[in-house]
Amino acid sequence: MTNRPTVSADLILPRGAADLVTQVPCRERHPGLQLDKLSRPPEKQEHQRKAIEGVCKAVGDQKLLAELRHRRDATLMQAYARCFRATTVGPLTLHLARASGLENAGLHLHPMYGFVCLPGSGLKGTARSYAETVWLPDQRDPVAAWNDIRTVFGWAAKSESAKSWKPSGVEDADGASAGAVVFHDAWPVVWPRLEPDIVNSHHAKYYADEDDPGDWDEPNMAFFLSVQSGAIFDFAVSARSRIDDGLLTLACTWLQAALTHAGAGAKTNSGYGRFRLAAGCSVPAVPVSARRVSTHTLSLVTPAFLAGAGQRREDCNLRPATVRGLLRWWWRTIHAAHLDRTNLRLLETALWGDAQIGGALALSVQNQGSVDPQLFDKKKIADSRCHGERGIEYLAYGMDESKREGPRSKRRQQRWYVTCATWELTLSARRASVNGSRIDAYNVLRQGEAALWLLCRYGAVGSKARKGFGSFADVEITGVENVEDCKKIAADLRGDAGLHGQRGAVTSSGVDSMLPPLEVATPWRDPWFALSQLGGAIQGFARQNSHQPRKSALGLPRQIHGPLPRLLPHQKSSSHRPPIKLSGKRGSRFAAPVHYHYAHRTDGTLTLRMTAFPSPDLPDARTSLEVLGEVRAHVQAEIERRKRRYPGLGTRPSAKKPMPSGSTGSGSDVRGDVPSAGEVVVATLLEERTRKDGWKAEHEPSGMQGPIQNTGDVPDAAKAGDRVNLKVRYATPREIAFGWPLPWDGADAPRPKRPARRGDSAGGDRRQRRRPRR
Repeated sequence: MTNRPTVSADLILPRGAADLVTQVPCRERHPGLQLDKLSRPPEKQEHQRKAIEGVCKAVGDQKLLAELRHRRDATLMQAYARCFRATTVGPLTLHLARASGLENAGLHLHPMYGFVCLPGSGLKGTARSYAETVWLPDQRDPVAAWNDIRTVFGWAAKSESAKSWKPSGVEDADGASAGAVVFHDAWPVVWPRLEPDIVNSHHAKYYADEDDPGDWDEPNMAFFLSVQSGAIFDFAVSARSRIDDGLLTLACTWLQAALTHAGAGAKTNSGYGRFRLAAGCSVPAVPVSARRVSTHTLSLVTPAFLAGAGQRREDCNLRPATVRGLLRWWWRTIHAAHLDRTNLRLLETALWGDAQIGGALALSVQNQGSVDPQLFDKKKIADSRCHGERGIEYLAYGMDESKREGPRSKRRQQRWYVTCATWELTLSARRASVNGSRIDAYNVLRQGEAALWLLCRYGAVGSKARKGFGSFADVEITGVENVEDCKKIAADLRGDAGLHGQRGAVTSSGVDSMLPPLEVATPWRDPWFALSQLGGAIQGFARQNSHQPRKSALGLPRQIHGPLPRLLPHQKSSSHRPPIKLSGKRGSRFAAPVHYHYAHRTDGTLTLRMTAFPSPDLPDARTSLEVLGEVRAHVQAEIERRKRRYPGLGTRPSAKKPMPSGSTGSGSDVRGDVPSAGEVVVATLLEERTRKDGWKAEHEPSGMQGPIQNTGDVPDAAKAGDRVNLKVRYATPREIAFGWPLPWDGADAPRPKRPARRGDSAGGDRRQRRRPRR
């Protein structure tokens, strides 16, 4: 009996065909066959992700592509085609809805050879859309310009009557005619590398008009295929018949402008499909009458945990879809209190689009310089950048935890992060229509700029964004200097759309109900150190409310430890208390209503900003307002206290060392002396506890913190903030430990003798007994 290869469960094929297919590695398979024929229809998105990864493993035949390109170049040369080269500056995807075994995950692959190409029919439609909606309104003679468009692209019977932008005085052409210019398929220079991509809708019920866009929604992930940025394609247009050479040049210009400013393929409003022309090609400008464009620089102030579909190193970059989702969230905050759900969704669809309608506001994101992702190691960062303090561990919880699947532990799924990265964000706006009301491109652009100002002022990007990670530097936007300016921009839009004066019950975060923003200037420059101080402050408040159900006001999921009737000596740790999972009116999930943000000041130091959005669902409006107010006061007081403790540039106080000759001693890192072991010092009891729920204290002259080793001897009446006398058990330039003074620690009170134990000698000394040799 011969051994037959295992049939893959992902293939729905006859057994004989499946046996043959499984003998061919994925990297050697035809990408088109793998996508259309060898991928099992997914039951869940996780299955679709695995099928997409199988398609991405097919690397293609670069030698074959080079031979095909040589034959194609000869054909284009005989046709006297105008050719140019362009590179993708972001991801590229197209034909998502094409027929395949996967749902909305298609990609246009060459039907015979399997490499990604852009079909000429799509490029022709892209160029025509740009010519009619962007180029045409800027022409002095619209009738002659419309005739040029007809000549280049052709026309069909009665196809022009429904176009509202057709110039007045132009009659519909009779019959039909093919265009005089041929738009060829765009072929890649090298075989493009495919990658799995993801779209993550957080408000599926809202877009289905079933619920408000709240922070309690469960993300709905969908995976699809895309081409990595940096792919190079060759484009070509040629004359089908004898036409004026100027029209061929004009058609090429339209295509170049469309690829640069609008993009090709799907999801172009989210930054997909944008191209950068090769050196030597001039970029056509966008007419101001049809589009309003603004460019802004996004610079990271604090590290950002960025990721894509696979959470790999290559995915750790700022995705344009991520920026668009954040801008939509902050845009809703300036309209939520003034519109009901129906009108809010109507206005949002006109500006930002939905699955059926393209929005009037588009964006693109381009890297400025290199992005160097690093693996997150909280212990290493705490020791090297935070000088041993563990606030960063609390703030970035879960970012380097190991992922276990089944009985065996897999390699650590550490998250990647980036620091000091910069991107260029371009916002492009066109005219929109709401309920028959026309909204000009300038007003549309102002909506995106107001949302961007709020994002860069109070928000952040990536995982743990509400904890201060991923904060952007402030952006300068003309006419936007405070929240009131953003409200006015929003009111102007509602007025133009005829929606002013309407108030609804949309229960989503809004700037009208948020607490007054808190700003605390710090003397720290190191973002890791500043985040660690913030983490310690937040952790202290959480521990104060560790056994209170009102803690749900800080967001869900969350659990508390229920009280015990009587704690035994070995049950002082909260881990011995039974856990209770908290829940709210809308379930056990609700994003944190508090946003922390760090910004640079002119001298390079960091300023902490805090905003909070009270919610009637956490667990009620009154409790939410009270708890968030307490958080605000606690964080402000704690940061002020830590500023006095670390007045320098974010480095831990260390022991004084002999100054080198010639030193002036004016450095900002000079601190008090580290106390000696056995010395009695004045210290302050801290709110932060040890892992075993023991007391910690701080020696303020040196700024060092450490545990009280005999924490059981601390009186029950002691409380955080008390200044007490403690005895130093041991001290180094990096660590310190205290002991609560006992009566026998003094010189006048002898220490009580320990009762004799078995094995003690007559003199009271316990000697080690040696075992006899065998």
